[in-house]
Parts: sequence; C-alpha cells; structure tokens
Amino acid sequence: MSILVDLMAHAVDEGYAAAAQRKASTVMLEPDGQSADRDSSTTVRGDPARRWGRGTVSAAIVLALAGALFATAAVETHRGDAAAKRDKRQLVQQVALQTAAADALQRQVASLSTQVSKARDDALSVTDRDGALRAQLAALELVDGAVAVEGTGVRVVLDDAPSSHAAGSDGSGVIVDSDLQRAVNGLFVAGAQAVSINGQRLTTQTAIREAGGAILVDYRPLSPPYTIDAIGPPTLGADFLSGATGELFSTDHLLYGLGFTVDDHQRLTLPSAANVVVHYAQPLESP
Repeated sequence: MSILVDLMAHAVDEGYAAAAQRKASTVMLEPDGQSADRDSSTTVRGDPARRWGRGTVSAAIVLALAGALFATAAVETHRGDAAAKRDKRQLVQQVALQTAAADALQRQVASLSTQVSKARDDALSVTDRDGALRAQLAALELVDGAVAVEGTGVRVVLDDAPSSHAAGSDGSGVIVDSDLQRAVNGLFVAGAQAVSINGQRLTTQTAIREAGGAILVDYRPLSPPYTIDAIGPPTLGADFLSGATGELFSTDHLLYGLGFTVDDHQRLTLPSAANVVVHYAQPLESP
C-alpha cells in the first residue's frame, strides 16, 4: 500500500527531476541581462519560419525575373508582328502601283497599235489595189493574236482542289503551268483558232511558265481559277472533252477534286495581244 501512496505523491521519477534541475542550472545570462539557453538560441537561428521567408523571397525574385522576360518577349513579338504587317502593306501597295502602271502601259500599247494599224491600212489602200495583202495580213493577225476576235467557242475553267479535299501527294490537286499548257494544246488539237487565259490573248510566242508558285502568261502573273476561252467550231467543246487532255482532267477532277468545267458559248470575244513582236519584215516595193 505504501508503494501506491509513493507513486501518487511522486509522479515524476526523482532521477528525471534531478536532471531537470541540472539543466536549469546551466542557463547563462546574456550581456544585456536577458537569459538565453545556448541550445534554444541555436534553435532560433534555424527557425523554419525564417527559412520559409527566405524561400518565399527567392521564389518571388525568380517569378519577377521570369515575368520580365516573358513581358520583354511579348513586346518584341508584338513589334515583329507590327513590322511584318507594315512590310506586307508596303509590298501590297507597291504591287498595286506597279500593276496599275502596267495596265496603263498596256492601254497605251493598244492605242498605239490601233494607230499603227490605221496607218498601215491607209498605206495599203494606195498600193494594194485588189486587197490581197490586206486579206493575208488579216489572216495572219488572227492567228498571231494581233487583233481582237469573236465567234462561237468554249470556255474551260481550271481551279485548284478545295483545301478540304484530299489532294495527291504529287500535287495533283493544284493547277500548275504544265496543266495550262496541256489544256491550251488540247484545245488547239480540237480545232481552236484563238485562245486566251484570264483575258490574256495567246500568240505563237506566248510563254506559260511558273515562278515562285505563280503561273505567268507572257510574264504576267495569274491566279486561280484559270478561265480559258477558245474560239472554234461548234464541236470544239465535245472534241476537247473526248480527247486525251479532256479525259485526263476529268479523271483528276474525280480523284483529286480538281476544278474542271467545259461550257459551250454561242459568242465569245477575245482581246488582242498586247506584245506582238514582228521579227522579220521588209519594206513594200514602190508603186
């Protein structure tokens, strides 16, 4: 029974109590008169709250630097986009100005050509009594595209396949210069007498080429859809479709979605060519 009473009266072991007293006796007095335990001071210097504060400051600095970098990159990107848009506007303006200048020169060439034709006819009316030379010149001008012509014919329209349509890996869904060359040759084989592409009259010296992704007809860039007007016999459209070229375009239309239409017209008007050059000529004999 005395053991139980002793346990109730002395809940803390005497050895633990003595150790606590010895630890308390080691407390030192700081110069300012405040007491501080060496171990407790060490604990304060390694306080997790202080470590957390320093980490927060470092993270804030890193985030601030990253934000500054992103802001600088965004500003530079915006400036680059603005410069690119400005350059594009300037190029578009230059293209528009040059195109307008070229159109004006073409109109001037047409006006001068009319004057030359009139002067030639006036001269021939004196020397060519029976009109044989004039008839020969009229036939040659029709073939060479020196004069505007009109008559029955056919209109062929070629266009790139829609972007949603699966085009061939070899570019079969895109119209290239060789496609226009093939179409023009097919029309002449079918009986065409005069041909124009997007209003550009073709001559015996016309070049159809591709440069930088654009198709050039007599060095003038064209854009799709490409409208090919041809004057010829009433059966021109049917003969073209039944030929090798028409069958090829029909197949490409079915396989790759290539735009291809052929329509007959009772009357088509083709303009004269703007750059007919005479390489060989000789003066007429004096009357």
